[in-house]
Amino acid sequence: MSESGRLVGVVFGASSPFEADLVNELYASADAGGYRLALGLHSGTRTRERAVADLVEQGCDAVVVVGAEYGDRLGAGPEASVTGSYAPVVPIVVVGERIPDLVAVTIGTDEWRGAQMAVQHLIDLGHTAIAHVEGGDHPCAAERLRGYLGAMAAAGFRDECRTMVGDYTEEAGALAAERMLAEGDLPTAVFLANDRMAIGFIEVMRHSGLRIPEDMSVVGYDDGPHAILGHLNLTTVRQDVPGLAGAAMDAVASSLGNSEVVANTGGFGFYGARTLEPELMVRATTAPPAGWQPDAGLEGRLRWGLLADSCDDVLVHELGTPGRVSGPIEVVASSSTAVAWEIADRLGIMVSYGIYEDLIDDPDIDAIFVALPGDAQELWSHKAREAGKIVRCSSVG
Repeated sequence: MSESGRLVGVVFGASSPFEADLVNELYASADAGGYRLALGLHSGTRTRERAVADLVEQGCDAVVVVGAEYGDRLGAGPEASVTGSYAPVVPIVVVGERIPDLVAVTIGTDEWRGAQMAVQHLIDLGHTAIAHVEGGDHPCAAERLRGYLGAMAAAGFRDECRTMVGDYTEEAGALAAERMLAEGDLPTAVFLANDRMAIGFIEVMRHSGLRIPEDMSVVGYDDGPHAILGHLNLTTVRQDVPGLAGAAMDAVASSLGNSEVVANTGGFGFYGARTLEPELMVRATTAPPAGWQPDAGLEGRLRWGLLADSCDDVLVHELGTPGRVSGPIEVVASSSTAVAWEIADRLGIMVSYGIYEDLIDDPDIDAIFVALPGDAQELWSHKAREAGKIVRCSSVG
């Protein structure tokens, strides 16, 4: 072992600005922890497994892999191909998506939440025709797709979902824009799985004469250094790059026994070690769709009800956020009368129902804010829309 476990390898892709930024932050975190880094590149002709193996041969005692894909066998010994068994030769720390069968500590952003925030932002602006350009088989793309589909379904727009293939490059974004223009029936908003695709997409759309965001809103993901350039000023989801780097080096220290914290490499949890929260950065590429008016001009006279089975400070804050509901909540309904009373009391509401159906069937209620967990939110949002109610869904929980 080199200098008591002080040499750490890093595997990354040189073509990705996000990964390059992360490596820069890894150097800062490594210096703070007394570690030295050795770099290994992966590419279309050089696999992550090969890059990890080379770093291990160079004497690295742990390896940080920026991004991993299903099927990766990172750090596997030579016996793995013969016996079919797999155990890494050195500790592996992955920055990216949790791969269930990969023996590694994983550090990552809550990708589902980031994508959900991006799409919900577009929904809140009034968009319903929202397309998604996927990231293909690249790390975290599946979670970003899942966040898009979940947000659309929760808002009652399952049938409006529209996805296109991409691969995290500017060229892929440009090709998606060209295909979209050729097909016609343009959406009013597009969420792309990373900033690089968003840059290529916007360039083609603007050259075709479309105005961003007047004719089409665009959201990216990562918040790379080009996102804030004046000609782009991209609305995107920010990942905490310094936080990811610091958490990765903390995991290295745990794995090498240089920390009192025990590394978590087992189980099928979403992340083996630590999940960081994303942040939505609203900039100049998103706006309400052309000609849109909130709730068809009913904004000033809607009567609102609430479907909820709990009421914490987060929900209270959300209900008070401008743009979430256009008037005071007048009625609350829960799964039981007792719970409905408790929520009504906290919100200062005079009327409560013990079952959801009573609120949905109330002819005096025009709009319903649905703050239920998971599938229940989707189910009851759908029922409320079928009853002719305007529906807004909670973006938390």
